Amino acid sequence: MTTPKPAIQIACCAALVLAAASAVAQTPNPSFTLIGHIERFTLTTPGDPLSAATMTVRGIPVTLPRSLLLTMPGQYLTAQDLFRGPQGGAVQGASGLALADTPAPHVAFEAELQGNIVGDQYIAGVARINQGALHIGNGVIQAIDGARGELRVGAPGAAAGARVRLNDPDGIYGQANGAGAKAALPLDQRFQLDPDNSPVHARTGFPVCIPRGAGDAQCPAGNRPTAPAAKRFTCGAAAAEPLAPALAGCDARLPAPLRVGDHVAYVGMLQADGAGGFVVAAHGLEAELGIYTSPGTEPVYVYIEEALMGTVGEIFPTLQQEETSRVRIVGFSTDPSRPVEVRLIDSGRNETGTSLTGPAGLQPSNGAQLGRFRNTWPAKDNARAVRRDILARVIGSPNAKLANGLTSGLYVAPIGEYIGPEATRFGDLGRQPPMPFENFCFLAKGGGTFDSAAGTQNMIRLEPFPESGHADAQPVGAGPARACDAPS
Repeated sequence: MTTPKPAIQIACCAALVLAAASAVAQTPNPSFTLIGHIERFTLTTPGDPLSAATMTVRGIPVTLPRSLLLTMPGQYLTAQDLFRGPQGGAVQGASGLALADTPAPHVAFEAELQGNIVGDQYIAGVARINQGALHIGNGVIQAIDGARGELRVGAPGAAAGARVRLNDPDGIYGQANGAGAKAALPLDQRFQLDPDNSPVHARTGFPVCIPRGAGDAQCPAGNRPTAPAAKRFTCGAAAAEPLAPALAGCDARLPAPLRVGDHVAYVGMLQADGAGGFVVAAHGLEAELGIYTSPGTEPVYVYIEEALMGTVGEIFPTLQQEETSRVRIVGFSTDPSRPVEVRLIDSGRNETGTSLTGPAGLQPSNGAQLGRFRNTWPAKDNARAVRRDILARVIGSPNAKLANGLTSGLYVAPIGEYIGPEATRFGDLGRQPPMPFENFCFLAKGGGTFDSAAGTQNMIRLEPFPESGHADAQPVGAGPARACDAPS
C-alpha cells in the first residue's frame, strides 16, 4: 500500500479553481490540520470494534469518529486494532503509542490529523499514524544477516551502520518476523509493510528480497546477474531495451536478491533491541536497481510513488475561496511497452470506482527514467466524489495472484494528499474554509466492509461527522445530481 517515501502530506491549501458563484446560505466550520506527537490516546467504547477515540496532538484533543479507518504505513486499522498492542490479541487499556502511556514509547509516535471544528469539538476525517513521516535512511548494504533478515547499511566498507530489518510477518521478502533468529525481537505488526503490494522493490517496482541463506529458493541468486556492477537488466528472455539486457533463467515470479554493495533507501520505525541499541523495523525499502520484465510477459510489476487528489468544495456565500479537483499520479512499471490504467476507488466499498485514463491508459516513458508514468488531470470538474485509494493496473495483464501474495500488474495505494479549499480574501472570516468531507463519499455514506482484528465490520457514516456546514455532497453542474449519488 505504501512506498518508501519520507512524507505523506496532508494539504489544507494549494488551489487552482476560483469559486465566485453564490450558494445556499450555510455557516462554514473552520478546518484544521495537526501534525505532531501523540500525547494522549483513549478509546471511547473499548468493546466496540469501530469505536470512536480521542487523540491529543499539539496539546489539542481531537475526536476520531466511530468507523474512521486510520492509515498506517502498510495497512488500514481501526482505533480498537491499535489498542491490541504490537502483536495483536486482546484490547488493552493503552495503545503504547502515546507519550502519556505507561510505559511511554521509547520513540514518540506521530499523527497527522485533518478535519473540521464543529462547535467546540475538533473532529477528524483523515488520520495517519507513523513514527516520523519525514524520516528516511539510505546508504550502501555493508553486510547481510539472512537468519535475522537484517541489513547493515551505511558508508561503503565501514564497520558501523544502521541495522535494518523488514517488518514482514508473511516472509514475502525474506525471513518472516516470527521465524528463526528473527523471532527473538518481535516487531510491531501495526507498522508492518503492505502485504498486498510491493513496498520493497527496485526503482522500477520489481520486488527485491533479503536471502535467508545460501540457496534460498524464494530469493534465488539467479535473479541477479553474476557481475556485481550489473544493476540494470531485464528479468526475462527478451530485453525491455538495449541498456537492460535480458537475464537468462531469471524467474520474474520471485524477487531479486539484495547484495552487499547495493544502495538502498528505507523507511520504518525505530525499535529497541533489548541490548541498548535500536533496529529500524522497515515498512518500505527501495534499491537503486533498474530491473525490468520482458515486453508483454507475465508477471509484470507496477508501483505508485505519488498520488494526490483535490476535494473541490461547494462554496459559501460568506466566504470567497478557491478549490481544485485535480488529480496527480507518479508511478513506475517494469514493462514500458504496455499502458497503465489509473482508477480512483474505495477499497472494500467501491472497487470499480472511476477510471481517470479510460481504456487507453497512460503510456510509460521510453526515454529517461524508463518505465515511469505520470499525469496531472487538471481542475476541470465542478464536483468530484473523493476516494480513499488510487489504483494502477497494467492494461492487458490478467492480474494473476502470485504464490507470494502479490498481484501481477496491480498496485493500490491510499491517496497520499488531499487538497482542500483555501480562502482567497484574507481576514474575511478570520479562518480557513472547511474541508468538504461531505464529498468523501466513503465517510459520508459509509457502506462496504472492513476486516478488523475483531472480524468483518460493516462500515457506516462517521459518527460524529466532521461537518463542513453543507448538509450534502456538492451538486454536479446545476444539479439536482450530487457527487455522492449512487453508485459513488
